Amino acid sequence: MINTEWYSIRALTLPATAVALLVTFFIVWLILRLQFSKKWSTVYSDVVFTFIIVWKLSLLMTDFKAVVAQPISLLYFNGGTIGVFLAVIVASLQVWWKRQKLQFDETGMIACCWAIILTQSIYQMLVVLLNNNTTSSEVITLVVLSVLTLFILWKLARVKHALLLYTVGYIIMTLFQPLGVRQTAVGVSLLLLCLVVAIQHKRIDMGGKE
Repeated sequence: MINTEWYSIRALTLPATAVALLVTFFIVWLILRLQFSKKWSTVYSDVVFTFIIVWKLSLLMTDFKAVVAQPISLLYFNGGTIGVFLAVIVASLQVWWKRQKLQFDETGMIACCWAIILTQSIYQMLVVLLNNNTTSSEVITLVVLSVLTLFILWKLARVKHALLLYTVGYIIMTLFQPLGVRQTAVGVSLLLLCLVVAIQHKRIDMGGKE
């Protein structure tokens, strides 16, 4: 989806996509807190914190001179697409490095799957509601993601297969959006799929259930 709206929060003006992302993080954290143990909602909040910090500081990589000239720009700007990918990679590595300490049992893997699917779906839905794109793309996005998300979470059995199905459906859905598969969200979705598959395979190698 294309960002068409900006929202002011006191002196801070944010694009609708940033507002949607922050609201999404809170909603998903709340769902995880109610659905699973506090442990997994805490893991999610830690990952979100890492993502936001890296995303904002990535501006140092993409526009170092501007940050040196005006350090306060870190509050208003971020590293864009490069920053998003960098933040997702760092956050994913954080989960990977902590996987043994976190002890991803079957419940943990399901919580991880819920977090990834809900974050992507709720974010896309909020972007639709907060922006003004073509009606057809907005309707398709809302309907497809609602059905896909509810079906997968309701029928969730094997985490890897569930997330693979979701990712494929997610990518197909983006074909009906203005930016198509070129949007950042597609790359992020594939990175998150790789993270879960890697953790799941590690569990199996260590004697865990698939």
